Amino acid sequence: MKPTLSVTINRQGARIHRIIDDITYPTRTRKPEIRRDPMVAALFGAASAPKETGDANFRPKPRG
Repeated sequence: MKPTLSVTINRQGARIHRIIDDITYPTRTRKPEIRRDPMVAALFGAASAPKETGDANFRPKPRG
């Protein structure tokens, strides 16, 4: 099958050209690296590791 060209224009007017075919390829998403701004680190120190707040599935009981 011949690939199809798709042109998308975003809100800022930039054009995105994509070649679409009938085969889907898996993509890996990277976990974003959260960094502290150098000026903030200079004023307040290096960032500490995030603390776990307990059970991630915890939901408070509804009132009433």
